[in-house]
Amino acid sequence: MTDAILTLNAGSSSIKFAVFELEGAGLARAADGEIEGIGVAPHLVARADGTVVTDRAWPAGAGLTHETFLGDLLDWTDAHLGADRLSVVGHRIVHGGAEFVAPVRLDVDVVARLDALSPLAPLHQPHNLAAVRAVGKARPGLLQVACFDTAFHHGHAPEVDRFGLPRE
Repeated sequence: MTDAILTLNAGSSSIKFAVFELEGAGLARAADGEIEGIGVAPHLVARADGTVVTDRAWPAGAGLTHETFLGDLLDWTDAHLGADRLSVVGHRIVHGGAEFVAPVRLDVDVVARLDALSPLAPLHQPHNLAAVRAVGKARPGLLQVACFDTAFHHGHAPEVDRFGLPRE
């Protein structure tokens, strides 16, 4: 049995994902895809080795939530992995503020601190965290880790951070 990782990029109307299996000291992409049209006409497409292996559409106006889709996606991942085991879910989180500058294990306290940063990225952060909560509800014991877009900008020289801002 091999361990596997599910990576998620949850947005307001879509969830992009990839599944990686551990191979020796590296990772191999086992599948990827997206659920688009959440809130309108949801559609799941999943690929393995570039070939579509799942293509499922729900009726327009079905009123399904991220939580519903993530439960379905976790079940699909388990079925796709066969004997392999999903051991961690990695999330793309837009804003880590000044505190979160490297990947971090997600727990209730960290999610609350990230939720407080939602005003800094109101179009993304709430949806990123909705996925974290949905996975936590569907699989309470599953390890979740966050990686932050803002971590890229951490550690720049002060003049780089100020360059595009008016002096005042």
